[in-house]
Amino acid sequence: MTTAAEVKALLDRYCHAMSAHDREAWLDCFADDAVQEDPVGAPENHGRAKIGAFFDGNPISVHIYQTQDPLVIGNEVLAFFAVDAEMDGTTMHLPRIVDHIVLTDDGTRVQRLRAFFDYAELRPKT
Repeated sequence: MTTAAEVKALLDRYCHAMSAHDREAWLDCFADDAVQEDPVGAPENHGRAKIGAFFDGNPISVHIYQTQDPLVIGNEVLAFFAVDAEMDGTTMHLPRIVDHIVLTDDGTRVQRLRAFFDYAELRPKT
């Protein structure tokens, strides 16, 4: 069974890769047949090729980071993030993102990710 510390390390890699715009390192956090729904309600991306296209389609420079330790129950995770993004010369802050993640059976990658957040919470960073 995957420990909370191992999941936190996976999420740290995910955040670091996204923030560094390191596509391959970010994709390596996902299983080959992973499913991503980001944000919830958007069309699902099935497989690393589609998830990679999602990554490629985000031209905004972001800094994503964990705001608290993940909650891990078996192979399911609630992960808590915030994002700072450069938009039109302004640093914007999204303070609350909760991802529901299902890990692969070995616990080393994301099998399914659903990102919950509300764009109405996006504000200039102070």
